Amino acid sequence: MEKTVARSDGPMVLPRAFALLRLLASVPQGLNLSDISARLDVPKSSLSATLKAMTEQEFLLRHGSLYHLGSASFSLASVILAGRSIRQIARPYLEQTMEECGETVLLAVLDTDMKAASYVDIVESPKSVRFSVSIGTRRPLYASACGRLLLAYETEAHRSQYLETVNLEAVTDKTVVERGALSAVLADIYKNGVSITLGDYSPDSAGFAAPIFNSDGEVVAALVIAVPISRGLREKDRFREVAIQSAHKISKVLGHK
Repeated sequence: MEKTVARSDGPMVLPRAFALLRLLASVPQGLNLSDISARLDVPKSSLSATLKAMTEQEFLLRHGSLYHLGSASFSLASVILAGRSIRQIARPYLEQTMEECGETVLLAVLDTDMKAASYVDIVESPKSVRFSVSIGTRRPLYASACGRLLLAYETEAHRSQYLETVNLEAVTDKTVVERGALSAVLADIYKNGVSITLGDYSPDSAGFAAPIFNSDGEVVAALVIAVPISRGLREKDRFREVAIQSAHKISKVLGHK
């Protein structure tokens, strides 16, 4: 007798599987069938087969009545991320951020010598008066928005060593060159999750930098909105929030919760 195969799921199987992965990634303690059914608005009868198949393939792991992400899910995520650089991952979000705020948006990382930050990608504003700089440009950690942001999230040991040895030379009349004052600035950046400079490195520009985290909670880059000083002063709150939200979106793609 020929076995009848249920086909009621049809093309919904793949979207449902992705929805399951996204849901369980956001709830590491796991969910049971009833919770998953309620959150995804899918009948238990339809969901059971998908859960069973994904568990058998180790994309899901079942402990008692609770489902969690399985080893195959983590392995797949690692392979995908390993093949993409932070620049490739962040690029679409830099472009979206520029469209949203109309200003130049940059991606900065800590240099290997851990004494400066470098811009590794830029989406320049189309405005006639705009911030402009070349990829590869380095900025000192103590005076720039991106540099202070990356320094604020470094280990206490590295931060202390840097502050003890760096030559705090004034770049503009707004540059913080007193070590105690700079320590306070870094503590405030860490507390609030954003670094703002208003003429600290260049008298004509303002910077708004927010941290990009990886899945381990480490800061791997900074998203920076760079604007002429007049617009930075006038729209400080807006640029601050756009930078934070945009960096959060990239962090989410990297697996940060």
